[in-house]
Amino acid sequence: MITSMTGFSSSIITITQNPSPESPKKEVYLAFSLKTLNSRFLEVNCKLPYSLAFLETELIKYFKKRLSRGTVQFSIYMSSQSALTGTIEPSLSTIAGYLAASKTIQETFNVEGALTLPVLLNLPNVFETREAPLEERFIERIMAEIDSLTDECIKTRIQEGKSLEKDLLERVENIQNYMSEVEPQTKKVIEQKKEHLFATLHALLKETNQETISDVQTSFIYNQLEKLDIHEEIVRTNNHLQRIHAIITSSEAESGKKLDFTLQELFREINTIASKCQDSLISNLSINIKVELEKAREQTQNVV
Repeated sequence: MITSMTGFSSSIITITQNPSPESPKKEVYLAFSLKTLNSRFLEVNCKLPYSLAFLETELIKYFKKRLSRGTVQFSIYMSSQSALTGTIEPSLSTIAGYLAASKTIQETFNVEGALTLPVLLNLPNVFETREAPLEERFIERIMAEIDSLTDECIKTRIQEGKSLEKDLLERVENIQNYMSEVEPQTKKVIEQKKEHLFATLHALLKETNQETISDVQTSFIYNQLEKLDIHEEIVRTNNHLQRIHAIITSSEAESGKKLDFTLQELFREINTIASKCQDSLISNLSINIKVELEKAREQTQNVV
């Protein structure tokens, strides 16, 4: 089964927050987005609100376990960045410092007047947000949503993988059809070369008034013919094609790297075939096969 590295899922949930008994309940909207792209290795990037930043390490471990390969881009957007933070309280130590400083200024410079509440409220850092641990039910709800989101993303990766599988099988079939033309053409090329070599040799013997072909001359001819023989390359090529078909249709979860390595071996065999048996038809068939292999390699770059 082929699985693509490309996937996407998103969702929105609502969490009801009640910071304190005195404060009114607040509805917080969390928007989740999960996107996976092709990559040689697994790389996880999380973009989280400040109040949820502590979840990043756990999320990286989670995505590495669920999504085996590719670039993972996960983000959570919150309707209010401070919605899940603690309550806002006066910074008593800061206020005490302002009042003491104000008193010192009055006594030192004999300045009249008092530091009023409206003026005090406009001074920096008068209020502070007291951080409170996020309720366990919120964490459980968020993690449950991430789990569901990942399931949906995996479904899209599997669906995309079906399209890749169909295309790769089509490439394999095309290459097999081309290879079915290569083998008989190779036999023709070798036979033609054999006839040409012996005809040339007989003509040479006639010119030199020789009657028989020596063992050395015969050995030379068959050595030349052996250089054209690509039977081993054809056998290996067909074996690689069968291997690719088996990988594509197997139940293995990860097959992208196996496909890529096998396609590299196929490229080498086709290059050898084209260089050993120099024939116009085989050359054209080799080019067509390379085109199919290149298309297959492009698709394989997106396979998990």
